[in-house]
Amino acid sequence: MGSRRRRVAIVGGGISGLTAGFYLQREFEVTIFEKEKWGGKAFTRRVGEYLFEEGVNGFLNNTPETLQLCEDVGVEPIPANENSKKRFIYDSSQRRLFRLPGSPKEFLTSPILSFWGKLRVAGEIFIPKNCKDETIEEFSRRRLGEEFTRRFITPMVAGIYGATPAQLSVSNAFPRIKEVECQYGSLIKGMMKLGRGGAPKGELHSFPRGVSQLIEGIISKTSGNFVLKEIKELEELKEFDEVILATPAYATAQILKSYPRLNQLLNSIKYNPIGVVGLDYREIQPEGFGILTTDSPTLGILMDKYIFPHRNGIRVMVGGGRFPEIAQKSLEEVIEMGEKGVAEITGATSPKIRWGILHKKGIPIYGLHHRELVAQIEEEALKIGVHLLGNWKGGVSLNDCVRNGKRLAEKLIAQARKGGR
Repeated sequence: MGSRRRRVAIVGGGISGLTAGFYLQREFEVTIFEKEKWGGKAFTRRVGEYLFEEGVNGFLNNTPETLQLCEDVGVEPIPANENSKKRFIYDSSQRRLFRLPGSPKEFLTSPILSFWGKLRVAGEIFIPKNCKDETIEEFSRRRLGEEFTRRFITPMVAGIYGATPAQLSVSNAFPRIKEVECQYGSLIKGMMKLGRGGAPKGELHSFPRGVSQLIEGIISKTSGNFVLKEIKELEELKEFDEVILATPAYATAQILKSYPRLNQLLNSIKYNPIGVVGLDYREIQPEGFGILTTDSPTLGILMDKYIFPHRNGIRVMVGGGRFPEIAQKSLEEVIEMGEKGVAEITGATSPKIRWGILHKKGIPIYGLHHRELVAQIEEEALKIGVHLLGNWKGGVSLNDCVRNGKRLAEKLIAQARKGGR
């Protein structure tokens, strides 16, 4: 008789936990616990004939782990069309829409910045480097100026993190940017040396039936126990050889409430609330990836219907760090905010469909000292033999979650094969 397979419990059926479970089945007997729905915020909601993503709408194909996962589970991603390269910024105070330049040449001729704003950006090459951590707001104003910060950085931060530049640490939210400054002394010098602009590499991909198609593919190819049950404390999992908590920081804190230090540290990680509103109109312009804003409670509009097949609606992101009061609003009020934002930015009114969801704790805030905080949490978790996953550490994107889930699985498999932890 061979020895019993080691058993692993994964709490949290989002993309991080499911990815870890899929790869851990090679060596472990896997049990995944989820209190609500498989996929977590990586979930595609069908509303009549419409598909609306509750969170992320896809991934950039610049990370091999996500592409490999798709291949391993037999799910074929589809690329966004050419419209995805058309992106817009709406200056809320001036009520003016700008096409985001796609190259340095377009930037020079674009009206998105004044002559003096462009001159200030060009002067970045003369700004002394600073390798100390600082907020994105401090970093951008120092290196690129006030106008660039308002028109480019503020919308970008809202689009990715739902946050304000003052909330985030540049070293934690965009570590590569800080590395370029420290290595080359200037972002412009760094981009010239690296031979590319500031835009991330890769093309946007999703799935014919939405992100939930990837979630369903992972589940169908995972030999394990899928249990819809809320785990309230670590003691419930004492029969397992390994435990992974792939839950938001605040939920992990609750499970580990018997460990005051861990509970306190985990609760130190804060989240911004995000409302996602699904709408559709008989006519709405412009056709493109979407529109981000400079200072409105409407963070942005994602024109999903124009970039992916099998989509026929748009989504509006509202709240975030600019308007945290949204956490106290009713869902109807959130939807009304989304409609109002669309009307102001595009002029479109009277939507054919109205849908919404409010994530009261939507996206973690990667603030100053976030990396040190995560290191303390992981050190304490190691003492009690618990492994941690989630978008509150190691990045918020779907690519980040897949990569971190796979890496943890590979680490535990290697340890198991060596016969120890």
